[in-house]
Amino acid sequence: MQSLKVLFIGNSYTYYNDLPGMISQLAASSDEFQQLDTRMIAVGYKTLEWHYGNPETLDAIKQADRDIVVLQEHSMRPVEDRDKMFDYASKLDGEIKSSGARTVLYLTWARKHIPEMQEGLTDAYLTLAGKLGATVAPVGMAWQKALRTNPDFKLHKRDKSHPDLLGSYLAACVFYATFFRSSPVGLTGTIVDGSNEILTLQEKKAGLLQSIAWETVKDLGNP
Repeated sequence: MQSLKVLFIGNSYTYYNDLPGMISQLAASSDEFQQLDTRMIAVGYKTLEWHYGNPETLDAIKQADRDIVVLQEHSMRPVEDRDKMFDYASKLDGEIKSSGARTVLYLTWARKHIPEMQEGLTDAYLTLAGKLGATVAPVGMAWQKALRTNPDFKLHKRDKSHPDLLGSYLAACVFYATFFRSSPVGLTGTIVDGSNEILTLQEKKAGLLQSIAWETVKDLGNP
């Protein structure tokens, strides 16, 4: 059994639909019996700057019992204030490395009505990853690919920002592929979110999303 301990740091893009729980369910459905032990510190609308000033976040990192720490910046900061994103992500990365864990950057998606925003998000996260030597979970890139090939997919909620269940499922597949460096194709298409709402995907649709996630992660060529 491959087991990982992961701390998620972020905001509503992390806690909506209980993304860490979804990833754990995918891992549990693997024939290889992969297991995730997750903890989440996610507060709505908060930035990495806020998390660096939050004692709970820093204490959780310093406990030194995690293999991976995921950093998710506020959805607009990469395109509105990249310098602050880089500054505080670098500070948090220093704490993460001191704890013996490694950093994974959660590359988020564009607003539904501003699809061109994805290019700025992708560039910011990939540039930051290069500076830090961090791994990227290319969720936004997978969303972009999925929507280009299947524009009828409902990945956003009605607010055009937050993830619908399908969007979180695709995100979970990307994280699975990133964490375990293996394909999510063939994993479960039935997931229970944090509100006990059940997402059941037909095998064909689940397989398509899983394939998009895996191809996106492979194409990125993470360290």
